[in-house]
Amino acid sequence: MPVQETRYACAGGPGLVTGQVEAGRSASARLSPGGDEVADVVDPARWVRSDLARALGRGDRSLVVTQRGEGSGGVGFVTGVLGAARGDGLVVGRCPGVVDDAWYAGLGSAQRHLGVLVLTNLSQTPAVLDVTLWSPEGPVDAVGGEGLVVEAGSTRTVRLSDLAAGEDVLGVHVARRRGAVAVAALDTSTGSAQGSELVSPMASPSRRVVLAGLVGRGTRTLSVLNPGETTARARVEVLGPDGTFAPEGLDEVRVRPGSVTRVSLPGSVGDGPAALRVVSDEPVVASASVASDGDLSVLEDVGDWTGGALVPVGGAVGEPDLLLTAPGDAGRDRAEVSVPAGSTVRVDLGRVLDLDGVSSVLVRSDGGVVGTAQYTAGGRQASLALQAAPVDVLTPRVRPAP
Repeated sequence: MPVQETRYACAGGPGLVTGQVEAGRSASARLSPGGDEVADVVDPARWVRSDLARALGRGDRSLVVTQRGEGSGGVGFVTGVLGAARGDGLVVGRCPGVVDDAWYAGLGSAQRHLGVLVLTNLSQTPAVLDVTLWSPEGPVDAVGGEGLVVEAGSTRTVRLSDLAAGEDVLGVHVARRRGAVAVAALDTSTGSAQGSELVSPMASPSRRVVLAGLVGRGTRTLSVLNPGETTARARVEVLGPDGTFAPEGLDEVRVRPGSVTRVSLPGSVGDGPAALRVVSDEPVVASASVASDGDLSVLEDVGDWTGGALVPVGGAVGEPDLLLTAPGDAGRDRAEVSVPAGSTVRVDLGRVLDLDGVSSVLVRSDGGVVGTAQYTAGGRQASLALQAAPVDVLTPRVRPAP
């Protein structure tokens, strides 16, 4: 059925872009905590760019946006360059809605590599979550990670170093026990590989994981989390412009039970555009990171999408490239770009479309395609995984009893 209302929380960056697939009836934004209304950051009939940092003011806050309209597909994106204390990197991330389970592989809790979770309660009743951590050595005793309470209408910022300090790589699972909570993750690095990225929550552990958007060389790593009780043996495949191949050195990546492993991607992977497919005999969660030119981008597994995925363009983020991958059967997007099976295609939006004065691009797919938008600005980079805008939702089919 058509979605009647969307609600999401925005935090973690200086800029904000809000909009929708089709015009809606109404839209509003309020601060969390506090509940104060914020004007001029959302409009049900057009796309709006605004200063998120100014709207939030000081302290750990989020902006909760509500958009109403039948099938309007309202979304928001956090954009901009963060300060030096948070990696000095370009970020482009989707404002999350309610999440039941959020999985991450490759965050950290060390001084130079820190992950931060921003938890926003979107309802008027208290919410409770559990945060579980894994390191390369095994499960981590996350002090205070069980039964985290987020009060009604409030925002809580959790630095992973407060739960378990000193871990350069972590697997993370945020599980919603009750309430309606949005979960955003910010990954920052201030070490030799400096940068910032807003990381999308990934799907539940799977035996087949596809990470779209690999491009460039730099320092490239793959993080694989095995939350199970049996050693996982995974092989890595590259889906490039010319098809699928197995790079040397990644034919078997072993991940011990209840741990996360990080491996360097060899030069045989190539410099893209490409996607990585991780095939494992046990369910795993995986992500990849690319650190180059003083910034960091993260590739997530959010699955393929059916319908329209919105991509912000213009302003501080410029004109991104799309990297579209068909892991299985051949796919075709709405712009009539063919994606051969088992391969990746790069689309330069600035070449195929006139983006003058445009705030967003709608990328339609009938399924079978995963993709990212790759942004570069001032020597910085960011990756945005493509996900369908919330136009419709599955509901129970109800009819009168005979």
